[in-house]
Amino acid sequence: MATIKYLLTHESDSRWGITVNTVGMQDVAAGSTYPVGDHPEDYLFSPKKGRVLREAQIVYITKGSGWFESAHQPRTKLQAGDAVVLYPYEWHSYAPNPETGWSEAWIGFAGEEANALLRKFFPHKSHPIFQVGVFDALCAAYEQAYAVAENLLPAYQQQLIGYVWLIITTVYARSQQLPYLDNPDMTGISHAIRYMRQHISSNIRMEEVAAEVGMGYSKFRKVFKNCTGFAPAQYFLRLKMERAKDYLQGTDFSCKEIAYRLGFDSASHFNKMFRLSQGVTPMEFRNS
Repeated sequence: MATIKYLLTHESDSRWGITVNTVGMQDVAAGSTYPVGDHPEDYLFSPKKGRVLREAQIVYITKGSGWFESAHQPRTKLQAGDAVVLYPYEWHSYAPNPETGWSEAWIGFAGEEANALLRKFFPHKSHPIFQVGVFDALCAAYEQAYAVAENLLPAYQQQLIGYVWLIITTVYARSQQLPYLDNPDMTGISHAIRYMRQHISSNIRMEEVAAEVGMGYSKFRKVFKNCTGFAPAQYFLRLKMERAKDYLQGTDFSCKEIAYRLGFDSASHFNKMFRLSQGVTPMEFRNS
């Protein structure tokens, strides 16, 4: 089964920085000739010869297995849960294994903003394959993008830009998050962050947090920083500063009262830490 849309774009669409040219999903049965179905000339290819597209695509494999290769990537196995970036003007080829077939989804897009997104999130053409797992929310994004492309309501191109952003950022984020999802250490870090939030009005020691999650402090500090990018004490301070900004914006509490509510020794200590963290004093932040 294939559901494929190739879209016409108007000159006025290009001013948005991204135009979406194709959205599709298809199931390729084992033993089928690939590619399946009829496609415009610009999209035709044979796995032996490959092709070069004038646009970028994000291809997502949700079932089965196959292979991919490009000018910068040797032939590599693909499996369910892999997303592949096809770079514009980059030779590439791919196909499902005849023994398994596969299910794939893709979205193709072009424009200056599209190229900027690729440079930001996927800068290395030698690393075009991302393991993201078979993720329901990502599957739904492709399905919803296809529904928009099928209906062709006014401003559908601008609506599809949102799905390009969603798919790119989800692929990027999931590729970073996947190694942690079944990691018991990550469960401990999540518990540590909840514990910090619950004790935001206290001046707890990070050794206490490590003990709460059943880790030695050295391991806890290392794992916490790997997961969050911050040392535990630095992260706890940032939580306090975010709460302080809520108080400054949403209440008339004095700095002394806020300092007390957030477990600082004194208003002067709170003022100093806020200024170091935010670059302005608490009252300057409130007045702004």
